[in-house]
Amino acid sequence: MKTTNRSIQTCLLSCLIILLIALTLTACSEPVIQNESESADQITDSAGNDQNQPETEESDYNNTSDDDNGSAEPKPVRDLPVIGIYNGKGSWDVNVEAFKRFFDFYQFKWALFDENDAVTMDLTAHFDLIWFPGGFAAEYKNYINDHTNIRDFIEQGGMFAGSCAGAYYAADILRWLGEDHEYPLKLFNGKAVGPLAGQIAWGEISEFNLAEDIPANAEYRSDLPIFYFDGPFFSPYDNEDITVIAYYEVNSEPAVVAGRFGEGTFILFGPHPELGGYSPASPDFNLDGEEGAQWPWLFSVLVWFAEW
Repeated sequence: MKTTNRSIQTCLLSCLIILLIALTLTACSEPVIQNESESADQITDSAGNDQNQPETEESDYNNTSDDDNGSAEPKPVRDLPVIGIYNGKGSWDVNVEAFKRFFDFYQFKWALFDENDAVTMDLTAHFDLIWFPGGFAAEYKNYINDHTNIRDFIEQGGMFAGSCAGAYYAADILRWLGEDHEYPLKLFNGKAVGPLAGQIAWGEISEFNLAEDIPANAEYRSDLPIFYFDGPFFSPYDNEDITVIAYYEVNSEPAVVAGRFGEGTFILFGPHPELGGYSPASPDFNLDGEEGAQWPWLFSVLVWFAEW
């Protein structure tokens, strides 16, 4: 009888051991799931991206893809230039902010630089293109103590873009209300002439005729409406070879031009395609590519210019 009880106990013990082994093997075979929260600090020189995004048109130079709702997300189509935005003395803060949002939307890398950087910074080490926005050309001339560094950057292969005041700044002569003023940068061998008072008012939308031979213009209406804020038209000297991208409809003068300086290039805008939303009754601006801004066209032209 004792032998039988011991046998039963031994059997039960064996079963218990087998069961424990089975449970252990089952537990070890289940995957361990970890709830990881991965974070990464992104260091950028750009503003926040909480703006509304404008609709864009698809073209060879502005490649976008439409989702089911018909909206468009920008996609880089080529290697985009790294851009330096001048925000030093003389710059118009509204215009600087508009360019920051524009470059964010189209996924350009950019950083800001001021009047001291313009003189001392190794611009080539930081930027492919420097952009002087609207503002006050006379302050660009007077507060940047030495313009040699900027000229050298362009002459050695860099790119320059100037909008309104930035375009006046780049010319040999700024003609304002019929009076000529010599300017030091002299990228554009000619006169930047303005304003077009009596033809286009400050803050008015005017039509600009796009040059048919520029590929960047191919997908856009030939009489593009763009905001104007007292920018110049461009009157080149006889020996200056420029490419005209758009003309003022009111006087048929060049409104957007590109040219070469040494090994580098420049592009100058009389109007402001990056700005929208202004009216005298409601003087706020739309800085997000809507209400009359022409971001898709500007992007198309900029990508064309970077490869020109």
